[in-house]
Amino acid sequence: MSEAKQEFDPAAHLDTMAPALGLAITPEQRQGVIRFLAAAEAMAKIVQAAPVAEDTLELAPVFRPGAAGPGATA
Repeated sequence: MSEAKQEFDPAAHLDTMAPALGLAITPEQRQGVIRFLAAAEAMAKIVQAAPVAEDTLELAPVFRPGAAGPGATA
């Protein structure tokens, strides 16, 4: 069975994720957050469309804040 791809709804995403993340979005902030989510989704589509061969993918190292490295002073 194939799944129909749903179009991204930034308002529904905000309404679902804000409470799950413990975010209080005021009515004054709501339209700005919705515009940002729509822009972020458009940028994600561009990145996802970029051709990347599976055998060439290299993951970035893990960032650990405060970890000492060469030349670090503690």
